[in-house]
Amino acid sequence: MTRTTPIGLGRRRALWCGLTLVLLGLPAFLGPPIALLLALVAVATVLAALVPWPLGPVTLVRAGYVVAVLSLAVDLGYRGQQGLTLLWMPFEFAALLVLTARLVRREPRPVLPGATLAIAALVLPLRFTVRNPESGTNGSLLMLVLTLVPVLCAVGIGMRLRTTDTRSRLAVLEARRDQRLHMARVLHDFVAHELTGMVLEVQAARTSAYDPGEYDAFLARLEESGLRALDQMDRTLDTLRQAEQLPAHGGAADEPAEAPTRVHGLGDLPDLTERFSASTSIPTELDLDETSVGTLRREIDETAYTLVLEALTNVRRHAAGATSVRVGVRRDAEDRLCVKVIDNGGQSSPLVGDRDGGGTGLAGLDERFALLGGGLEAGPDGTGWQVTGILPLL
Repeated sequence: MTRTTPIGLGRRRALWCGLTLVLLGLPAFLGPPIALLLALVAVATVLAALVPWPLGPVTLVRAGYVVAVLSLAVDLGYRGQQGLTLLWMPFEFAALLVLTARLVRREPRPVLPGATLAIAALVLPLRFTVRNPESGTNGSLLMLVLTLVPVLCAVGIGMRLRTTDTRSRLAVLEARRDQRLHMARVLHDFVAHELTGMVLEVQAARTSAYDPGEYDAFLARLEESGLRALDQMDRTLDTLRQAEQLPAHGGAADEPAEAPTRVHGLGDLPDLTERFSASTSIPTELDLDETSVGTLRREIDETAYTLVLEALTNVRRHAAGATSVRVGVRRDAEDRLCVKVIDNGGQSSPLVGDRDGGGTGLAGLDERFALLGGGLEAGPDGTGWQVTGILPLL
């Protein structure tokens, strides 16, 4: 991907550019005036190889064309002493190779400008051999063959780096896509849970009259659920905005950042089950292994909590007849985390229909459990429904 914003030289690059002007420019003043031409082209080419592009309105392609044309023009028009060319030629040749590799690596359409630079590098030695009687035709052909090897190496290195950069960008895009999907799942898990509770509260209110004394409590529960849903949406959107503001170039900056949103885990289950019981009037029993709280890996902790959240949401939606819910989180004999949610709500709900209408959340969870090396099962359990998830802890 080509940079589109101007950038500065930086102190280190400015120092190297200054040294180039001094070391390559000063010797020209010790020779005949024609030496200034050779030094000028060599200095311009080396500076073009050192400078980060774009620099102001000048892009790498434009700079490459300029130095290539200058080099070719000197090849055709230089009539001075042949020995002078050998002083600056190695620096100019190396800079042309660097520019060729950089252009092949960075530019979206590198063929024409890259070929121009490669040709300039390839014919540069002819500046000396063509007009040197001792070299002859064989000497010129030999120099062309010898020069072809480093030119092809420069093109190959540029193509190799271009492929590596492309793979890195694709990996970053894939990581950011996965992060967005993760945030979407978080939004679904938490916001859908609160919205489902609000919908069922309203449906229940429409089917049976509320006691006047419970009216304020009913509105307070709706308000709290709505505020929690809005808060989660704000945190998720803030995470996505921060991900979009990450730099698009530069080593470690390409790596996706950790999501700054708060991660829910086993320590949040008591509050979750308490709120669920209060909003549904369904007694909820929580059997939580306290030794696991705060000791698990982040992805294990979050996935276990999400399973309980999704299962309770499904109880709300599809098991309105439930009179009890049991949530168990324990380590088994094989040092695995076992998460179970069991209700006695039968197979249908008079308010929202049967269980067959849902399940997309559990399908997504099944993939997450599989990625973590675990498994997820859901199905009838006596008079109700059971969801069981197993996560390896090692």
